Amino acid sequence: MPTDTQNLRRVLFVDDDPQFLELTQELMGVFSNGQWEITTAVSASAAFAVLQDHPVDLAVVDVQMGVMDGIQMLSLLNRGYPNVQKVVLTGFANENYRAACLSNGAELFLQKPTNQEGWRSLFTALNELLKYKPEEGFRGVLRRVSIPDVLQMECLARNSSVLEISNGPKQGSIFVEEGQIIHAQIGDRTGEQAFNQLLSMSGGNFSLKPFTEPPARTIEGPWEFLVMEAARQRDEAMSAAAESAPPVESIAPVAGEEPVLIDVETGGPLAAESVAAPAPKTAAATVIPRPAPTGPPPKVEELVICSVHGEVLHQWQCRNVDVWINFFEFVSQRGQRLAQALPLGKFDRLEIQSGDSRAVVIIAADRGVMVKTGKQSVLK
Repeated sequence: MPTDTQNLRRVLFVDDDPQFLELTQELMGVFSNGQWEITTAVSASAAFAVLQDHPVDLAVVDVQMGVMDGIQMLSLLNRGYPNVQKVVLTGFANENYRAACLSNGAELFLQKPTNQEGWRSLFTALNELLKYKPEEGFRGVLRRVSIPDVLQMECLARNSSVLEISNGPKQGSIFVEEGQIIHAQIGDRTGEQAFNQLLSMSGGNFSLKPFTEPPARTIEGPWEFLVMEAARQRDEAMSAAAESAPPVESIAPVAGEEPVLIDVETGGPLAAESVAAPAPKTAAATVIPRPAPTGPPPKVEELVICSVHGEVLHQWQCRNVDVWINFFEFVSQRGQRLAQALPLGKFDRLEIQSGDSRAVVIIAADRGVMVKTGKQSVLK
């Protein structure tokens, strides 16, 4: 056994066949040459008991087990132990099982070996996976968020990463090192000029990549100021664009007559009794603003309600429940970090707007709720 316990890799094998577990523990111990600390469990409940008292780096799970199968266990592992890497090892490999396991957080889907070479290949695959220890935090798919939101989460967590941003032909990168923004580039632009242009994009795609040293360090100063300054410049540009829009022509009254009050909702004259005070006599018509017509109410497209443990309590027409469950976990964890870092109170609500679609995510103490709505079609 090695003396350096920091390099020891802890692996948990879960299978309802005790003989297979015994053989696995023996062979993996030989192949790892004492570099693995191997634990076994004959059921999902026994595995979770091990995990509560004994942290592991990798869990290798069988698919077909009694009471709780491997797919259900993967789902719970993914929610309760997101930093444990997960592999499925089964004797009943098919595409349906493969798709279900990979969508529930498994990194690899492998078939049980039947010969010496197969056992060695299994060890090699698992050992390569153990070389890449996952970072702290939840993993998942994040859609329809702003670039400043992503940067704030990365900087508050003091992460090191490269944020790649694209919008059609426009492509750029922002380099973050230990929570500080050190470089940005898009086309021929670099530094704060490139950073402000990237944050001014109204939409597109982004991906977080592992940190690499930038070609130059062109940005200094607190990230909070950089994000706020980019937001200020974007707001000013939007205000300037609005002010440059053509003015609305006013309607002049006939000479000698009282000015006409125009209802902006209907375009017709406004009834005198609806005006609280006499209309002023001016050279142009007075426009009485009214709220814009709201139109038909929004149509609910998807609904998900889950518990704090990620169990679906209710869902309606949700096309991909697992994605939303992972998103709940991601938002919940990041929201807690934001609440701790900024004196803004408790985070409990997130609204996402994209075109005519709108999603509201509510994080409560006992559950999470997602409601997605779209524009109601009008029949003519």
